[in-house]
Amino acid sequence: MPRLTPSPTWRSGLERTARSAAATLSAWSKRLAGVPGLRPVAATAGTLLVVFVSWKAWQGAQFDDVSVPALIAVAAFAVPLVLAADGAEFAIQGAMVGVHLPAVESVRQVSRANVANLLPLPGGPVLRHRVLASRGATQRGAVRAQLMTGVWWLTCGMTVTGVALIVAADRWWIGGLGLIVGLVFGGIGWTIRPRLATAGQLALLMTVELVKVLIGATRLWIVALLLGAKLGWLGALTTAFSTPAAAALGIFPSGIGAREALVGGVAGLIGADAALLFLAATIERVVATVAMLPVLVWALWGRSRETTSQ
Repeated sequence: MPRLTPSPTWRSGLERTARSAAATLSAWSKRLAGVPGLRPVAATAGTLLVVFVSWKAWQGAQFDDVSVPALIAVAAFAVPLVLAADGAEFAIQGAMVGVHLPAVESVRQVSRANVANLLPLPGGPVLRHRVLASRGATQRGAVRAQLMTGVWWLTCGMTVTGVALIVAADRWWIGGLGLIVGLVFGGIGWTIRPRLATAGQLALLMTVELVKVLIGATRLWIVALLLGAKLGWLGALTTAFSTPAAAALGIFPSGIGAREALVGGVAGLIGADAALLFLAATIERVVATVAMLPVLVWALWGRSRETTSQ
């Protein structure tokens, strides 16, 4: 029986369509982020939303037994894991476009990028692109590496969320939709990969993106437990999509407000306390930022030394 294989014309047409879809999504994200004053307005609105909802949740619950040192310890424990994952991600991006980034340099650069994400403009991707381009990567390759990484981060988030909704909450329809969306984005990411990327590098990148969403969901789960939430780990994994999805919007600096709203929204699907999970996501953001401050100071101090030496 003859085998049915896709023709080269069909395959190239599919790849062109996927690249066009990715370019359109990227263009819309950049266009929204580039609207004058939109990111500051979104940052203000997101911050006000976080403050208001968190205050209401705090007023309506009892947190007498919550240990602030324990919350900070959780965030501090996760810092090396987050930095290792982000640093590995950037190093793989560099390798895919022919740029070698030592581990310490990669971690320093992603730490600066995290600071840049708080600016009125989406500075994190810009900084990463600039670093790769300044070290010999082509403009096209650097853009592809950044775009593909973001798409696959969302792929892993949607896939984990879809599986968790099916297993933990028996939400087959919406869980299945999450899986389909994840697979679609996974295919889009594949078609826009840098030309120099090897199969091994792509496998490592996908693994790192999966680890990143698992770390984020697990940290949120632990903080929620410290606040008294009745939430299992699988339930927490339903929020795995929230961070990459909020980042993909582009208009909320570091996804502030958007990520917390998404966490609160998915809580209703698993029968959890939406206000409490919203508060947990807010506290997680605050304590993670506090725990990351020494690293941010180190990264910026290194930048100032480089500028002085030049």
